[in-house]
Amino acid sequence: MKKIPVLVTGIGGGGNGEQILKALRMAQGSDLHVIGTDMTEYTAGKRLVDAFFRIPPANDPSYGEELAKIIVKNDVRFLFYGSEPELKYISENREKIADLGVRMYLNSKYLIELCMNKHQTYKRLTELGITLPNYLKINSVEDLRAIDFFPAVLKPNTSSGGSSHVYIARDAEEALLLGQYLLKLNIDLIAQEYVGTLDDEFTIGINSDSHENVLGSIVIKRLIGNAVSTRLRVRSLDRQEMYVISSGFSQGIVCHTPILQSQAEELARLLHSQGPLNIQCRWVKEKLLLMEINPRLSGTTSLRALAGYNEPLMFIQNSIDGTPWSQDYEEKVILRALEEVEIVDAPLVKSTQPIRQ
Repeated sequence: MKKIPVLVTGIGGGGNGEQILKALRMAQGSDLHVIGTDMTEYTAGKRLVDAFFRIPPANDPSYGEELAKIIVKNDVRFLFYGSEPELKYISENREKIADLGVRMYLNSKYLIELCMNKHQTYKRLTELGITLPNYLKINSVEDLRAIDFFPAVLKPNTSSGGSSHVYIARDAEEALLLGQYLLKLNIDLIAQEYVGTLDDEFTIGINSDSHENVLGSIVIKRLIGNAVSTRLRVRSLDRQEMYVISSGFSQGIVCHTPILQSQAEELARLLHSQGPLNIQCRWVKEKLLLMEINPRLSGTTSLRALAGYNEPLMFIQNSIDGTPWSQDYEEKVILRALEEVEIVDAPLVKSTQPIRQ
């Protein structure tokens, strides 16, 4: 029987694409032919694919044409996006890509566009009656001076990823100093109140179908503290508390937490989610307090799959023969570590000139 061609984009850098690949490779007796793309040959994700193609960045004018060529040439039946720019392109061009015979696990265009702007997302959630940490859109130095909640997290409002350009301001002086630096870098900036502790942080995945029915959800209680899981660590001004920003590499305890899952699932319903939704939050006074929300598969996709909740595989199986999504998974502690990968077919550079990617 011919294997099913599955394409995963953006497979490098330890990001979402690589996590999806890992989940697909966990399928026992897999009948999948997995194809990967990235914008550079120097990607560790190549070790997990049956075929690899280099492709321009998603903002390149030729990206769509090159992606279509790969889909047609390989008779691709399922497409998973591995980076935020590619998610944006694929979402905006979903009809054109679907016409090539490809199925994609995508949320609605509306929700993807909304969640790519934190300020608009927080405003909408506030309108829906969802309790949130305090927040303020920062467009100027005057806005920085208007922050009246501390500690405050200063972070990109759009085009964020991997916790880059995220800082903690403990008082007005630090907010002004850090905020002016970020504004000088032309970061589209927002401030959000820092709430809870590093022991209260969770990542929750909620999966819904195209009719807004919740198919299942899964919780990971994040274990933060080592170099892999921690982006930033700052002592409170009175030295009594540690403020921590987690990195883009989640690890922790896969667990069942019904009260937390029910609040996350209700949030997905209120937003009319029609696909994958990932929530990063703190649990404070019996409430889910949202930090980040992303309308895509998570950077913890492979961790979830290790616990028996394999979202990419469940989507493929459900699409092919209607196999129901499983809402069951095992409780496990799953940690992350760096590994060394030899890329045997990448060009060797022996000069002092930088590698062009």
